[in-house]
Amino acid sequence: MVALAWQAYADLGLRQVRLLLTSLGDPHCRPQYRARLAAFLDGLDLDDDTRRRSQVNPLRVLDDKRPEVQAQLAAAPLMVDALCDPCRLHLEAVQRHLDALGVPFEPAPRLVRGLDYYMRTTFEFVHDGLGAQSAVGGGGRYDGLSESIGGPPLPGIGWALGVERTLLALEAEGVPPPASGQVEVFLVPLGQEAKDRAVALAGALRRSRVAADLAYGDRGMKGAMKAADRSGARYAVVLGERDLADGVGQVKDLRTGEQDAVPLAELVTTLKERLP
Repeated sequence: MVALAWQAYADLGLRQVRLLLTSLGDPHCRPQYRARLAAFLDGLDLDDDTRRRSQVNPLRVLDDKRPEVQAQLAAAPLMVDALCDPCRLHLEAVQRHLDALGVPFEPAPRLVRGLDYYMRTTFEFVHDGLGAQSAVGGGGRYDGLSESIGGPPLPGIGWALGVERTLLALEAEGVPPPASGQVEVFLVPLGQEAKDRAVALAGALRRSRVAADLAYGDRGMKGAMKAADRSGARYAVVLGERDLADGVGQVKDLRTGEQDAVPLAELVTTLKERLP
């Protein structure tokens, strides 16, 4: 999701967008951190409004942009230093996949979004040509949100693009918005090793101006191929353990049903040649 958001800004032609990334932990490690942060804030010289905000959610104070408040927060404890092992490993995995996708990011341990239900991955896109209101989009994980409003336990993640600020960013860079497109290649990874490889391949295809997506949620072959059909893609690329061992991907034409093995090193070039 973060890589798709980054690619959206890149496809618009923006070159001055920066990605800020952090983790806000989970119900196992965040309560202890909140208590530490609240104790730290109690010792600061804060105005009445900020003091009340800190009592509702102390993390919100970290997002205060006033220099006099930021100066007092220099020694504040950070959530990234208090993550439990599962949250730390999750953040490392996100960073590893972003590296595989070629998406540059900046660790932002003081980043706090405006909604209290964010959990673990939290990110924001900023554009330095917009002044103080520099955020052009952002989001994060919403695990636990469904349960908090009476629903079943469900994982969730999403992001929002600030339409007006993005248009202002385009104007600041002198870039007109391009025409939209659709998915052309759908990757079907079978197994964790194949998923890691598919993530990198999706990034390589997108950088080559090929619209690509992949099956999520550890789906089996049948479910993943249904998702490929629904995507409207022309080609599906199946990656299984044997394929990886042989150094190939199975490329299937979703219109004709024809399928052949293509060396992984030649996949991007071959698909670009086959696409109209």
